Amino acid sequence: MLLIDGVKYGEWIPEKEVEEFQPIVKEHIQAIFGKKSKYIEANRLKSEAGIGSVPDGFVLIFGDAPRWHIVEVELSSHQLYDHIVNQVGRFINGIKSLVTQKNIVDAIYREITDSKISKVEVEEAIGSGEIHKFLSDLISQPPILTIIIEKKTQELEEAINLLKYSPIKIVEFQTFTREEIGLPVHAHLFEPLYKPVIPIKPQLPAQRAFENSFRVDVYKSYIQYGYIGVWTKRRHLFPNFKTTLELNTDTLGIINVRLYVDPSRVELWNLDQWFKTHPELKPGAKLRITVIEPMKKYRLEIVKQEKEGGWRPIHPSP
Repeated sequence: MLLIDGVKYGEWIPEKEVEEFQPIVKEHIQAIFGKKSKYIEANRLKSEAGIGSVPDGFVLIFGDAPRWHIVEVELSSHQLYDHIVNQVGRFINGIKSLVTQKNIVDAIYREITDSKISKVEVEEAIGSGEIHKFLSDLISQPPILTIIIEKKTQELEEAINLLKYSPIKIVEFQTFTREEIGLPVHAHLFEPLYKPVIPIKPQLPAQRAFENSFRVDVYKSYIQYGYIGVWTKRRHLFPNFKTTLELNTDTLGIINVRLYVDPSRVELWNLDQWFKTHPELKPGAKLRITVIEPMKKYRLEIVKQEKEGGWRPIHPSP
C-alpha cells in the first residue's frame, strides 16, 4: 500500500502488456530517461530495417555523451526467457552486422524526418542538421539494454544472466491506484535512469527583474522553417497552451505569431517573413525577446557583439 497525505493507494498489476503496460511506459519515457531523450517505436521500423526480431523500442539520448537504449517492456507474469533471451538476444547479436546497423539508421532517420516537428526537435537537440551522421555514429556504439518491468523477479535475474550482455539496466515501474476510485487517479513509483538537475539558487531581486528579457541563439532550422524556440529556463514567461501572441518587430511592426507548446519549451512560429527581411542573420546570431505584457505581448530584437565582448540591441523595435 502507498499512503499519500492520508489517502490510500493500492498496487495495480497490468494484465495485458501491449494494451495496458506499454502505453503507460511510453507516456513516461522522458520521466524515465530524461528530457534529452526520444523514443522510437521499434515495431514500426521492422519491415523498413529488414530485421526479423525487434525489441519494443529504442531511446536516443542527446547531450554531451549521446547513447542509445534498446528498450524491452515486460510483465513479470510472461515467459521472460522467451522474450528476453530469445528475442532480444537475437536482436543484439544481429546489430553487430554493419549492414543491419545501416538499415536501422536509415529507418530511424526516415521516422524522424517524416515529421517536421520531430526533425526540428532532433536538429536542436544535436545542435546540427546532420541527423543521419549523428545516428550513424550513435548506432555504431554498443547499446544499453533497458528492461522495464512492473515487478522484478528471480526469473528475470536468471534470464539476464543467461543473456550474457552488458550494460543492462532494469527499471521496476510500479503503478498504484487510489482506493475506491481506481486507475483514473494513480501514482507511479520507479527509479529514473538520469541524474536530476540540481535546482538553481534563488535570484536576487535585481536579477528577477531582468529575467523578462533574454537572449536566444539562432539555429539553422529557425531560419529554414521560420520560428524561434524558447527552452525550459524561460518557459514560465509564456502561456501553457497553444495560442497566438503579439510580437513587436523592427521591420514588420506588430505581427501575430503562433505558439507551439510542450512540457519543456515553447516555439514562436509564423516568422518566415521576418527572417526574409534579415538575410544577414546566420546560425549563431543572437536575438533578444522582451516581455511587454505577460502572456500577451512581446518584443523581438537582433543583438550584436561589441568589440569588448558585450552584446547590445540593433534594429530596435518601434
